[in-house]
Amino acid sequence: MNSNLHCAFCGIKRTVGFLFAACYAAMAFAKAVGPVPLGEALFADTEVSTNVPLPTCVGEPHVFGFSLEFAGTASNAVDVAFGVDGDGDGALVPEETRLVVGWDCGEWFMRNEVGGDELIAPAAVIESPQVLGVSMRVGRGGRVSAADIRAGDVPMFVALSSAPPTWVHDCSWNLCRVASHGVDAHGTSFLVSSSPDGMRVIVR
Repeated sequence: MNSNLHCAFCGIKRTVGFLFAACYAAMAFAKAVGPVPLGEALFADTEVSTNVPLPTCVGEPHVFGFSLEFAGTASNAVDVAFGVDGDGDGALVPEETRLVVGWDCGEWFMRNEVGGDELIAPAAVIESPQVLGVSMRVGRGGRVSAADIRAGDVPMFVALSSAPPTWVHDCSWNLCRVASHGVDAHGTSFLVSSSPDGMRVIVR
């Protein structure tokens, strides 16, 4: 083989090997919890809930995301609350809650439990399976630089996309509480993840 071609081939192999190693490393650092199913209510108050530990923020920058899937109706409510389990008892109570996101009788909402800010948007379709997907790019210092919030394929709360307020995410949060209310079956499932942000590789 021509020596120049051989060197070029070796360089390609090294580059490909590096890319595979980088991708593997990124996958290794990614953390996810779930999917966590939420059972049906057993008591008259129709409430059912579970507490889920949050994956730690992985490096700077990183992507924090979660999805909430359920059967939405005009009479049920499904939400996920985020906050800090200050007393370490594994249960997130209202005093420890910082953010609540979810569905309430046909409307989507996002609420800042500390400052009182609240965003509300009507659902495009009510009586159908619902999927709320949230992805946030978190930069240095834990500040969210961009957010993508969707109900299925429909963008939600687009005002937050390019300039999210500080209350939408905090790396100190370590617990969330998934809850549902209402007599209608909901079939809720929740997944949360944290992974390194995209990486650029420049090959010269």
